[in-house]
Amino acid sequence: MGSKSGLGLLLAMPSTLVVAAFALLPVGASLLISFTDWRGLGQPAWAGLANYWALLEDARFHRYLRQTLVYAALAVPLGVVLPLAIALALRNLAGPWNLIFRVVFYLPVVTGVVATALLFQALIGLFPFNPLARPETVLPTLAAFSAWQGMGGAILLYLAGLARIPRELYEAAALDGAGPWQSFRFVTLPQILPIVSLVLVLSTIAAIQVFEVVLFVTRGGPGDASTTVALYIYTNAFRYFRSGYATALAWVLALGLFLLILLQRRLERRVYDAEV
Repeated sequence: MGSKSGLGLLLAMPSTLVVAAFALLPVGASLLISFTDWRGLGQPAWAGLANYWALLEDARFHRYLRQTLVYAALAVPLGVVLPLAIALALRNLAGPWNLIFRVVFYLPVVTGVVATALLFQALIGLFPFNPLARPETVLPTLAAFSAWQGMGGAILLYLAGLARIPRELYEAAALDGAGPWQSFRFVTLPQILPIVSLVLVLSTIAAIQVFEVVLFVTRGGPGDASTTVALYIYTNAFRYFRSGYATALAWVLALGLFLLILLQRRLERRVYDAEV
């Protein structure tokens, strides 16, 4: 067994090294670029921590960070709870309608952001006012669009988790007098808690890094009311050609997201321990 494992590692080593090189080298290069004053062309000039100090004093970055967090606070609950409610409804729906609704809910995922953005803007045109044109409603509207556009994958994950719950657990809960809410609270939710955790992490990552939705639907407007950190990174890199500063912004965003996910996982672990 040991010789076979060693042979397997030896055979996998070349491809592993190639993948690691293509994954790690760009990451290392971007970290170095974040310490330079590079305009995208020519020789980078070493700037030390200047980009990071400038970031601390950048009022626009602070405003866009707040807007990103507000968007995430709206989009993440929608991206977690709404697909779960739809999956619970689909689980109890029999016949061909089950398949039809699954296709309908997953269709925005495969059609892409551009096509769904155009459809969404057409639907918004039916409203008596345009919520995308008002600073106070643009972020909630974008959060609702993102929840609709990306819920198909979460629904499939929930349906897979719900299908694995033994029917005997519900029968035992019914014998104990549990109603629909008690069955969900004490049977369904504990069984699919790992899936909920996965959807929560994926929704958080997507919300903090939101870019395509803002770019194609509002382009950061009205004014800059829907500009997010990811769009600000894009603007600095490809409009102002401040590649060093944009890379520093990207690293701060990545570090903040990592810390947020770490905190989230700790809180989830406490909830899971309390459930057990």
